[in-house]
Amino acid sequence: MRPIPPGWLVGLFLAVLVLGGGAVAAGIGPAGVDGDTHGISDVDGFDAVVDTAPDEGPALLIGDDGIVDPARSTDDDITMRTQLRQVDLAGEYGATTRFAVPDRVSRIEVTLPTEAKSVEATGFETDDGTTYEWDGSTDEPWLRYRVDANRTSEPGPLAGDGDHLFVDTDEWGLVRVPNLRVGWGWRGADVRLHRETAVDGEGAAGDVVAYLGPGEEHVREAHGQRFRLVVPEAADMEEPPEAVLDAFADGSDALRVGSRDPSVFVVAAPTDDVAWAVRGLQTGPADMWVRDLERLDDPENVWMHEYVHSRQGYQANPSARWFTEGSATYYAALLTLERGDVDFDTFRRVLARGERSPQSGSVLADPTTWQNNADYTKGALVAGEVDRRVRLATDGEATLATVFRGMNARDEPVDGAAVLGLVDDAGGSAVAAEADRFTTTEAVPSMWDREAHDEAFGRLPARIGYSIAADDAVRASGSYRDRPVAREPVVLVTGETLELAVEIENTGGTGGEYDLTMVEDGRVIESRDGRIGAGETITERFEREFDSTGDHEINVGGERLSVVVREPAEPTVVDVDVSPAAFTLGETATVTATVRNDARLPARGTFAVAVDGEEREPREVFLDVDGVETLEWAIQPEHDGEVTVRVGDRSRTISVSPTPTPTEPGETATRTPGFGPATAVIAIAAVILAVLGRRR
Repeated sequence: MRPIPPGWLVGLFLAVLVLGGGAVAAGIGPAGVDGDTHGISDVDGFDAVVDTAPDEGPALLIGDDGIVDPARSTDDDITMRTQLRQVDLAGEYGATTRFAVPDRVSRIEVTLPTEAKSVEATGFETDDGTTYEWDGSTDEPWLRYRVDANRTSEPGPLAGDGDHLFVDTDEWGLVRVPNLRVGWGWRGADVRLHRETAVDGEGAAGDVVAYLGPGEEHVREAHGQRFRLVVPEAADMEEPPEAVLDAFADGSDALRVGSRDPSVFVVAAPTDDVAWAVRGLQTGPADMWVRDLERLDDPENVWMHEYVHSRQGYQANPSARWFTEGSATYYAALLTLERGDVDFDTFRRVLARGERSPQSGSVLADPTTWQNNADYTKGALVAGEVDRRVRLATDGEATLATVFRGMNARDEPVDGAAVLGLVDDAGGSAVAAEADRFTTTEAVPSMWDREAHDEAFGRLPARIGYSIAADDAVRASGSYRDRPVAREPVVLVTGETLELAVEIENTGGTGGEYDLTMVEDGRVIESRDGRIGAGETITERFEREFDSTGDHEINVGGERLSVVVREPAEPTVVDVDVSPAAFTLGETATVTATVRNDARLPARGTFAVAVDGEEREPREVFLDVDGVETLEWAIQPEHDGEVTVRVGDRSRTISVSPTPTPTEPGETATRTPGFGPATAVIAIAAVILAVLGRRR
């Protein structure tokens, strides 16, 4: 437990890659959210357009791929940072959105929500007060505005006692991050948008939900997820925060369906001053709020219901839409039963509601026939019955989670036929035939009794999960490096190989079959299958080499990775040295060049030593991020005097002395000054004369 500090509490949002980003409430569906709609003036005039926080569905993207870089933006990305703040007027909150614009961006247009008011702009121009065009010259343009905080809805299943979905009071606010539509154009390679959301002052922000005001944040990390539970000062939780985090951790472990979000943001919504329309609301990738008075020993367990929604990474067509609320209601009850927080009779009563009229006569595959929230009631009973039958047919080696995981692993929208196909794969044709009858007709199963439950659920079934959570599970290999790399996204350069170590764990009570497929952009790359025993953990390894640039989605068993492939950067020569610095013509000198990679990508370059402009002996260099390499050449200049040696853009001038004049044969290298051959002849003559003189 720790206080929420003032200042920047940043929530990073992956606008393009989010799945299941619509608002899903315990009490309403996506259609129940009152939201704004707005468009951009000229979609065709932009290379990319994105709705940063839409009310329904995943973030809308029009244009080129590779738009949003979630955690590792580069200097070539647009950074959009929205800072939220409380204002004096209740029912509103303030926002300031700042952009950092790289040189290659040619155009930016921002459309604010229709209810935005009191707009101030620097570096933007507008004709209508809603759509703002960048002036093309301001490096860090910004927009400051106010937004209506209060959103309402009609009550639905699991309804609260009011009509609020989001609200701002005098003391605090539980608000939805404003949805901006941003369009931009660029020159050269793709330019991506990196979005951050923060709170100015006390509070905390997730991806699309923010709390403004005093409170405490409790954090738990489990099974590759980081749970952030924000408890406002005005909240009076029925359950201890640590108990709620325990339940989330247990649910994360038990629900082996792939698609775990790395961060889950939860706010305990105060109920003393606000009447909420629903008991809980999940929206965005993994943001949610739950009323502070909700309990964990409730078979409808709203904490777990909203968490299950965060694990639904698929997009459902109408014929499969029943599964969204049906599975959330069923798993909330089942996981609460398995944790020992409710007994079987209480669990049974919740699912048995699906037998009652009028919901029992609804056709789940046809939402137009639903009565009395049939997707919650009949949908939960059918989900449970399919789970029971699959377990019996496979002796516990497969469950409804097998179907759920298969739905999450699909890149295309899932329809009713796809769900039935996954049931067939998991439990066989007989189970699929019953599932077909229960979902495409008015037929309804009967709720099973304790004896039938013990038969199907008594021994813990195979609970097979896949994860890429180990520190070294994601690696890059090749000429540049062979080491673990960061994810979200994985950044590679052409010619590198992505290596994935996928951990397969069976935490169940019996062995089971696993079927693991690596899918890239919807295309199957490689498949692995096998059997794994109870309590066993094994690892399967996948490799994928990328020869061209581009942005890719990798899906392995429902675990998703974004991979960005770029051209390698260019390394830089930071120093050149010649040893010795001065020498004689004909001698050899050693040229040493230090090459460094200061870019955020691996770098490749070819460097030759140039002696007076003549290049020799090119060397290819492959460097990791922050890598350094030393190159050496041996040179023999061809003339004396000053010689310029250059490698890259660094050079040195050296002094080369001429070769000494060679000595004559027989000569002594050292001669006495003034004593040459002529002097010697004169000296000899003088000696002879002296001798003759004495003889006289």
